[in-house]
Amino acid sequence: MRQSFHKDNRIVPLGIMLLTCIFFAYHFALVRGSLDGLRMTAVPNTFVESSQHGNLDFDATPNHAGEALDEPVHNVIISPDSSTKPPAISSSPSHSLQSPNGLTTDDVVLMFKTGATVLWKRVPIHMATTFASHRINFNNVLLYSDYPETIGKWGFIDVLSNSSEQVRKSASFQLYLQQEDYESRQNYAELSNLPGDGSGPFGGWKLDKYKFLPMFQHAGRNKPNARWYIFMEDDSYIFLPNLLRHLDKFNHKDPWYLGGLAWKHGDYFAHGGSGIALSRGAWEKSFGKDSRIVQKFEKFTEEHGCGDHILGHVLQEYGVPFGETTDDDRFRYGFNSEPHWSTWYERKNWCKPVYSWHHTHGKDVAKYYEIEQSWDFEKAPLRYRDIYEALVAPYLRSRAEWWDNGSSQYEIESGVAAGAEPPSSVKSIETWRSAWMSVEACEAACIGWADCVQWASYDDRCKMDSRVSLGSGIPEGDSRRQTSLPWVSGWLPRRIENWSC
Repeated sequence: MRQSFHKDNRIVPLGIMLLTCIFFAYHFALVRGSLDGLRMTAVPNTFVESSQHGNLDFDATPNHAGEALDEPVHNVIISPDSSTKPPAISSSPSHSLQSPNGLTTDDVVLMFKTGATVLWKRVPIHMATTFASHRINFNNVLLYSDYPETIGKWGFIDVLSNSSEQVRKSASFQLYLQQEDYESRQNYAELSNLPGDGSGPFGGWKLDKYKFLPMFQHAGRNKPNARWYIFMEDDSYIFLPNLLRHLDKFNHKDPWYLGGLAWKHGDYFAHGGSGIALSRGAWEKSFGKDSRIVQKFEKFTEEHGCGDHILGHVLQEYGVPFGETTDDDRFRYGFNSEPHWSTWYERKNWCKPVYSWHHTHGKDVAKYYEIEQSWDFEKAPLRYRDIYEALVAPYLRSRAEWWDNGSSQYEIESGVAAGAEPPSSVKSIETWRSAWMSVEACEAACIGWADCVQWASYDDRCKMDSRVSLGSGIPEGDSRRQTSLPWVSGWLPRRIENWSC
């Protein structure tokens, strides 16, 4: 009996310990699963909440020189309208940058161009967004500049270092020759009561044109296995998942040269700021066949002002025309020469995918990246409608002072109002022709035109449009408020809700 008792006494503690371990393991797995679930939904939920509660700040307003003013336009549009619908964003983000048919970022090379005079102002935001490791492989990014620089693991290629003596003698190339001396004098300049960390000597735009041909020559030679070479400026953003889906429609072995349509000196070409996509087949047909392209077109480069035009002209010479010269729906819209806040949204582009924005501020780039990371590209591409709902609609008001939304389709001015012919859908000709008389009259004229979605009034003129644009304003403290009358703009966003895909 005693022996049996001792045996049972040994078994009971072992059983209790076993049950305790099982319970602890089950509890740990349950808690860990809950935490993982929180991590998976944190990004999209945070974005949607910020859009609804006013944390999505408005961009700085551009001044006459095209640079951003530091002061936000708090007096005009303070925060998103709480009544606006939140953007439709996936609750399960996908970071796999792959088109449905298989083209991935491993198949492309991202060519990024900057310059010494703007590098420290424009590039840092791209380090955390455009170049993120989950977005594109380190080895598939080439960074080009006009001065060698290193930031962490990123090395910037001085693409002008091998320029010929003839090029170095040109007047617009002098900035390049000054930069080493300028950099050496930057160190601790503030100790001598001089501005340190300045933007560099002037002339970066003139120097920029010399980079395009050497860049594409270098990229093709050093990354021969790439299917596509995607070029972007340092003040641009490219939605790579959307663009991969687009490029997957083309055979990279054929000579394709794609981007936003531009024209100069009789040449159609891809606008550099909007982004350029060059297939391997196009590179082989041009740079691959002639190793002296850069030297052959030195004189042409010196005589013309824009590097993207020079590239387009050279490609045309080698039988690679710009793709958008053909009548094909694959070439319509997508590449934008302006940022989201100065771009038109209309029925024609409402359901089209967005590939790029240009003239962006650092804050814009951060917003685009946040939306891209929250979007489920396997379900649908990111469209103009989606950008409008996320970054434009929340800021629209019935009326905003010191604001110009860019309305331009129809203009009624006092001197020509009597003979102004309205669109067929206008209810009252008298109301239309009286639009110039006041802000209220301009608004009434827009309401009386069935297709009107926005208006802008200034002095004795009224402008109306069937397209929508956010535009920009003049902040408090700006001297222009002392030298001009206020622009007053307004929108009719409910009419836009009828647009559909």
